[in-house]
Amino acid sequence: MAPLSSPLAPIEAARNLLERISTPALLLVAVSGGSDSTGLLLALHEVLRVSGRDDVQLHAVTIDHALRPEAADEAEAVESLCRGLNIPHDILRWDDQKPKTGISAAARLARYRLIGKVAGKIGATAIVVGHTLDDQRETIAMRSQRSAQAGMPGLSGMADAVLYNARHWVLRPFLRVRREDIRGYLAAKGQGWFDDPSNEDDTYERVRVRKLSRDAEPSLEPLLDRTELASRAAAFVSGAVQAYPGGLIKLSADCLVEDATVIRYALTALACVAGGRTYPLAAQSMDRVMAFVTAREPGRLTAGRVIFDRRKDGLYLMRENRDVPTVTVAPGETARWDERFEVVNHSQIPVTVSGGAVSHAESATPDAVPAGVLKRAKLSQPRVTPEGAGHEEVDLQSITMRPLLAPYDLFLPRFDLDLANAIALSLGRGVYPQLPLQSLW
Repeated sequence: MAPLSSPLAPIEAARNLLERISTPALLLVAVSGGSDSTGLLLALHEVLRVSGRDDVQLHAVTIDHALRPEAADEAEAVESLCRGLNIPHDILRWDDQKPKTGISAAARLARYRLIGKVAGKIGATAIVVGHTLDDQRETIAMRSQRSAQAGMPGLSGMADAVLYNARHWVLRPFLRVRREDIRGYLAAKGQGWFDDPSNEDDTYERVRVRKLSRDAEPSLEPLLDRTELASRAAAFVSGAVQAYPGGLIKLSADCLVEDATVIRYALTALACVAGGRTYPLAAQSMDRVMAFVTAREPGRLTAGRVIFDRRKDGLYLMRENRDVPTVTVAPGETARWDERFEVVNHSQIPVTVSGGAVSHAESATPDAVPAGVLKRAKLSQPRVTPEGAGHEEVDLQSITMRPLLAPYDLFLPRFDLDLANAIALSLGRGVYPQLPLQSLW
């Protein structure tokens, strides 16, 4: 990630992106009507207009979360702005029933889902959002409060690019632009914006952090170069990891003597994959795992739905046989199972996927795997059985199981791309889409 100590002007940040985007390009700009996203749209439009370029096109989208009565009018105002700029614009409304708790997280997921829907419809090269230097400061401050342990990956802040749903790159060109400079730019152009009242609501953690830090200047330098660490972790995974059908992962013993920081970073991601967890283990849990791994003694440890089984030949990771779900997949349908596999039913009958050994996974597992490890691993491996009376078996060749990478298939930070690709390849999956930039800004 680029150093955060040198703020950029909005026009400069927009120019940096447009000079680096792979062309021809169609950029989908997420515009809420607030100052940050409005400034982003206008800056991108101005750079393209002044330069006379026609190899990059803009398209805007506004999501009405249906949480405030005035949101619909604000979306219409963005529509009017886009019409004046001759920029195509879509408004999508989040009409789903709202949860009673975790509304911010739910709204965020809904927003990305709806934006991704538009991106897929128009064939966008990338999605562009208006996160700022102020947002980055708040993110680092929040993560620092949650874990003061130096070297924690999250303390490096937001990534300047994130792959959403393993398909759409989300770019953040304003991460080095101050909000006050964006508002100054808009004021100079005579352009107004809307202030969301939730930005002053102390119910939200980010608002509390923002108010506490108004008179303080937190350190903006990441506490570690996460890109470099992730790259080393990727090399470690490529040399150390062997994956077996059904979700069993092995790290060779001779690789477990390498840099503990690199091993920890790789193991954090691998544990998410093995356990079907979107979020990594807490710092204290990873401390226990690393103490167990570096002790170099045979034994077992369970953390985050994952069994870590240390043997002479290496460290085995497998899903714990607890709360393993059962799902039914109709003919021609696709389902996610345990956040570890995408199951496609190509047969003519419904099938049930549950925990328990499957014959094809068992036969494909080498004899070199210790019997105790294999027996325990089989308890949480996917088992496919036919649904309904009269169906005693189903052709397993008609069932496709694609391994999932729980921490990366939804949101993949740019600095973890090499690591995610290394894990995907070890599981027999293809790599993720490359960043649509000729160079980083």
